[in-house]
Amino acid sequence: GLDLARQLPDAGTVAAAGHYLPLGAAAFAQASARHRRFVVVQHGLLTPFAPPLPPGAHLLAWSQADADYWRSGRGDVTTGVAGSQLLWEAGHDPAAPLTDERPVFLGQLHGAELPRAGLTRAAVVFCRLSGATYRPHPSERDRMSRLQHQAFERLGIEVDRTAVPLRDLARPVAAAFSTGLLEAAARGLPAWAFYPSPPAWLRDFWARYGLSEWGAEPTPAPPQPAGEPASVVARVLAGGDPPAGGW
Repeated sequence: GLDLARQLPDAGTVAAAGHYLPLGAAAFAQASARHRRFVVVQHGLLTPFAPPLPPGAHLLAWSQADADYWRSGRGDVTTGVAGSQLLWEAGHDPAAPLTDERPVFLGQLHGAELPRAGLTRAAVVFCRLSGATYRPHPSERDRMSRLQHQAFERLGIEVDRTAVPLRDLARPVAAAFSTGLLEAAARGLPAWAFYPSPPAWLRDFWARYGLSEWGAEPTPAPPQPAGEPASVVARVLAGGDPPAGGW
C-alpha cells in the first residue's frame, strides 16, 4: 500500500484526481491520518455522475463554474481555478486548415452517463444527417462495440479505423459530451454537441462548457487562463494560491 510517512516524509500536500479509485483512496487515507493538505486536480469534464470531493479537500478546477458545480455548496471544501492543461496545449497548437468538410463523430459507447442505446442512436442519426465519419473511442474494443461498428458500416456509415490522434484531425467534430469537443474548439476546429432529446443534465452540461448544438454556430474556443495550468498547479502544491477566475 501507499505509505506517505515512508515515501513522502516531508510532504505537506498530497495531490490526486480524487479518492474514488484505490490509489487515490490510499493517498487520501494517508494524508488524513497525517494531517496533510489534500488537493484534487480536475482532470476532465464534470457531469452529475462525478464522484463527490473528499472531505476537507482543496479543489483546483478548470473554471469557476466547474469549481462551484463540484463543490455543490459544501462548507468543508475550498476551491481555486487552475484551468485545463489539455485545453491550454490545444489552444497553443492551432489546427491545420480543414482537409474534409465532413464532420467526425466521436464515439462514447463506453460511457456510463448515457445509455448505450441512446449513444448508438445519436451516432447513427448524426452520421446520416451530416455524412459524418464515426470515430470509435479507444475503449470501444469489447465484442459488443465491435459488432456495433460493423452494424454502422452495414448502414453505410464510415468507421474511422486509422487511430489518428485527435490532435491531428483537421475536420469538424461532433459528440454527445466528449472533452474532445472543447479540445477541437480550442484548436480552432468547428465543434458541436449532438444528442437527440437530451436529458436536462446534458443541456446544463452543454451550457456550462459553452458547447454549441448542431445547427448553430460552432462552439467558440474556451477562454484561456492567464497562466499555464501546470505552473499554477505546481505553485499551489508548493503552498501558493491560484489566481481567481479562470475561464
